Parts: sequence; C-alpha cells; structure tokens
Amino acid sequence: MTVVHSQAPGTGTALRPASDPIPYVDLLSLVGETNRCPGGKRTIRRIASRLGIGPGTRVLEIGSNTGFTSLELAKITGCTAVGIDVSPAAVAEAERKRVSLPSWIADRVSFSVGDACDIKHDDASFDVIVCGGANTFVQDREAALREYLRVLRPYGFVSVTNLYYRKAPDQQLLDDLREVLGFEIPPYGLRDWLKVLAPAEWEIYDLQTTDLVDRPASVVEAYSAALCSAERLPDLDEVTRLQVKEQWQHVTSVFNRNHAHLGFMELTLRRNMPGDEEQPELFLMPGTWDHYFEQGFVAGPRQTPPTHAGP
Repeated sequence: MTVVHSQAPGTGTALRPASDPIPYVDLLSLVGETNRCPGGKRTIRRIASRLGIGPGTRVLEIGSNTGFTSLELAKITGCTAVGIDVSPAAVAEAERKRVSLPSWIADRVSFSVGDACDIKHDDASFDVIVCGGANTFVQDREAALREYLRVLRPYGFVSVTNLYYRKAPDQQLLDDLREVLGFEIPPYGLRDWLKVLAPAEWEIYDLQTTDLVDRPASVVEAYSAALCSAERLPDLDEVTRLQVKEQWQHVTSVFNRNHAHLGFMELTLRRNMPGDEEQPELFLMPGTWDHYFEQGFVAGPRQTPPTHAGP
C-alpha cells in the first residue's frame, strides 16, 4: 500500500492508495512525527548547559530536519540558531513551526536548504555546531568536517548526538531495518563511530553515553494509534488511514526491537588552534573517556583488602 500525494500533507493534499508500502521518508512526512535527537529535550538541555549556550551564542545545526533542536535551543537559552538541511520539505516544515512562535523566539532562528559539505556562511561565524545523526548520512565526511572547522570560531565546540550499538544486533533485525528504511544500517559500536566522527584534528572535549531500552508492545501500539488518528490524518479515508497505521506500527515495532540494542553518545569536540596542543591528562575521574591511552572510560576505584594494625 502506498499513498501518493501531490503536495504537503494537511494542505488540501490529493491522496490515493496503491499496493506497495509507503517509502519511509514519505511515511514520516505523512504521519508528521516530530524529529528529535536521542533523549529529546533532556539531551538538548544538557548540550546547552555543557557548552554554555546563551543569548550571545551563534549556533549552527547540521541536519535540522523539521527544526525541533534549533527551536528548543532558542527557547531555553536565548541563542541565535541557524539550521540547514538537504530536504526542502523538512526546511519548509521547520519554517512553518518557526513563524508560529512568538517573534522574540522566531526572529532568532532561521532555516534553509544546505549541504554540510558546502556551508554558505563565513569563516569563524559560529560559536557552536550541533548535529544529531546527520553526520552518519553525509557521504564525504572529511569535506564536512573541514567545513565545520572553517565556519567555527577558534575554540568553538561541535556537539554530536549519535546512536551506536552497545550490543550486536542479529541479522534478522538488520534485514528488517533495511526493509523499513530502504538502506543498510552499519552495526557500528561506540569505538567504530568515534573513528568516523572524531578525527585527529579535533579534541574530544567530553563524551557521555546513555543506554536506550525498548518499550512495551502496548505502548508502541498506543503511540501508533495516536499518530495515525482520524484527527491527525483528516485527508485520508478510513481504509487508507488504517493501512497507514498498520505500516507505521510495523515500522515503530522494528525500531523498538532495535532500541533494545542501542545506546547514544553525546560527543563534544573542540576546535583548537595549531601549536596549542595540550599535554595528555593522567589522573581522570571515573567515567571520563580517556582518548589518549585506554581508548575507553576510566574505571572506578580499585577494591583492596582492608589492612589491620595490631590485634
């Protein structure tokens, strides 16, 4: 089953059912799911606090999608945010959300179609770059990271929030994900992604990880019903709407199984200046990522047997 539409859903769209499943991107557009970074607003709040984002901060979001992160940062910090995304439809939806907000927020945010490998902004024009999972889909990551260096001021930060496998998925799950998404998901763990996302010219300033969990089947079913209700999809006839709900529930069920294997990183990179390389640290707090020596998180205190003096 598919639904072919001639313009954006919710704007007088002409819809017709067919026999094949809806491509994932079109299904997202039709259902209108909010695109959040892993951890949602809680992660965004931590990013803002960790990087000291405030009213004087200029933020560039790479892969802004429908605008959730940029708008939330503007709401809670008073920063100026610029979002770029390769999808014109996503940018249009982000703009629709932006102009619906009070002017004291909306006037500090802008969205445009843009490529991470060719950012249309001046050198050293941003204090912070924020990116969810978009880096994993950039074909030429080396070119993108060169662009981040160019547009970021010296000692500015890049915040990357990225999913990784904390335990290996089985082949059936990977096959189901490919069928749903239309492309192959690499089963990368944390160290695999760090090799991709943190090349040598960047300092790993901070790294934190959070485990994800799957939700009960009843919650997934209730979520699918809520997003595919008649009130939210008024342009669909009842038969087509139920077909859309069935496909959406299948998609979310596959994602739910995947979450049982996933964690996400909150990686902070800093742009240092040539000639200002720091000496490695030796004594680190437990839970701190040691990039130099162990390539892992520092363990907690070692347990030693108690010693007794006297009888």
